[in-house]
Amino acid sequence: MDTRTDELTDFLTKTQDIYAQAQSIDSDMDKNEAGQLERLQDLFDSRQETIEALSAAGTDDWSDDEKAIIDDIQQLQIQLQPLLKRVHEQFTVQMARLGQARKVSGQYAGAYRQPTSGGSFIDQRK
Repeated sequence: MDTRTDELTDFLTKTQDIYAQAQSIDSDMDKNEAGQLERLQDLFDSRQETIEALSAAGTDDWSDDEKAIIDDIQQLQIQLQPLLKRVHEQFTVQMARLGQARKVSGQYAGAYRQPTSGGSFIDQRK
């Protein structure tokens, strides 16, 4: 039983780490440090391993201490959901913005690679 309690405690700790990391991510993705989203993904992967270990240990007949830890996890998960939704939405917006920038930059076909005529610049939009 101690192993399962330790795994639940580890699960709670990893969920708290995810919560802290999600809070540190700025809604403007350009202001975030490199690797912040990757760190969040690594935390989720680590937590998934703990979930699999808990599943293998069995999920029946929880002790009172284990139930208390599970309640803490559930409360933290409720707080975590809006943060993760915000991160996902901002990431989606950032990806759309990058896609638009790529599309706009693709509208000019090699303007700088073409020979110039008499020092004049020829705009060659597609």
